[in-house]
Amino acid sequence: MSDSDYGRARGATCPLHPDDLAQRTCTRCGNFMCDTCSERGTQSHCPPCRAREGLGRDFPLDRDNWSFSRLFDVCLDAFKREWVMLSVGALLVFAASMGGNLLSQMFSFIGAATDSVVAMVMTTLVGIALTWVIQGAVTLGFLRMAMDVLQGQRADLARVFSQFSKLGTYLLTMLLTFALVLPLVLVGLGIMVAIFVAGAGISLAELNSLSEFDGAMRGVSPGLIGLMVLVSAVLYLGPGMWLMLPLVLVQPALADQENPTALETMRLAYAHAKGFRLSIFGVLALGGFILILGVILCCLPALPAMGFFQLLLAGLYLAISRGGRQERFG
Repeated sequence: MSDSDYGRARGATCPLHPDDLAQRTCTRCGNFMCDTCSERGTQSHCPPCRAREGLGRDFPLDRDNWSFSRLFDVCLDAFKREWVMLSVGALLVFAASMGGNLLSQMFSFIGAATDSVVAMVMTTLVGIALTWVIQGAVTLGFLRMAMDVLQGQRADLARVFSQFSKLGTYLLTMLLTFALVLPLVLVGLGIMVAIFVAGAGISLAELNSLSEFDGAMRGVSPGLIGLMVLVSAVLYLGPGMWLMLPLVLVQPALADQENPTALETMRLAYAHAKGFRLSIFGVLALGGFILILGVILCCLPALPAMGFFQLLLAGLYLAISRGGRQERFG
């Protein structure tokens, strides 16, 4: 929404929901829309325009009627209908992931060859950024195709390549995600380094290279390593999980919006996740189990399993981003 739209909407009420203030205007007819009409900013057309243009969303679940069993049934029905194309789409995502990981490993290898911790960190970050570029647009496209399937449409592989225009927003969102998680990572690393230094009886000045660090690690007792792992697990499974679980919704939120911005996408992810963190964890656990089972059965079933996993994630986002009265994040 432009600044002029905000100016027009300030103080105005939504014609369909008179008790709600307008937050934006319909890009087709110009009528005011509240957050309910725009489905928390994911729609640029008002409900009457969406109905006239056939843009209505045919998805049976929302925040009020969602359940694990209903989500699984809806996704399974959609998967049975379009499993071949979803598997092909998963293959494209897998290929992009492999290409990104290969580049990341190449940069990590270059950094490790310098025997410098600083060089290793810098080259690793460059590799991660390239991985984001390669994987990002394809993953967003696959999620967009999965949402189409869940809303009764045919699986169109062209949709996998339809999100490249959002790549800049995606990269900025990933940087914001990294900045949000970085303090927690640094605190965790600091605690583990402090335990390591105190338990091993060495100083940081003695760890000038990777080889010296490896040598110091060989002399560490299993008990000290176990303590470091325990502290890390408590930190990341506690506040870390609470902070990071909503970030699972960032990619679906980007794929679902027509003209996303990085800050609005982050806000939507946390707003939709409010009260649903355990549900997000449960869907991730279920999807992860299905994916692992597909890998165990052999390589070929892994592709349909990956497609179904992404379908579950897309379905979860569609369900908890619609319906109910959500409070704004922040």
